[in-house]
Amino acid sequence: MTTLHRMVSSITPRQLEVLSFLAGREQWSVGEVASGLGVSSAAATKAISRLERKGLVSRTIDVMDRRCVNVRLTHTGSDAARQKAGSV
Repeated sequence: MTTLHRMVSSITPRQLEVLSFLAGREQWSVGEVASGLGVSSAAATKAISRLERKGLVSRTIDVMDRRCVNVRLTHTGSDAARQKAGSV
């Protein structure tokens, strides 16, 4: 079993929803993710933190507004989202 396959099998349906949402464009703010998924910023932050620990997303501080955190899929996250979506 490959590392990616193992990682994909551990992705929850909610995490897959977040990954699929993030795949819509290159970068999102946490607030945009929360709004787009219809959840609180705290819930979005928690889901993003779990995905970040798995190496599927990365977070960066916005250079123009340090209060804003931007989220993007990593290459592994993109691959995992595609593989998981293809298996459903």
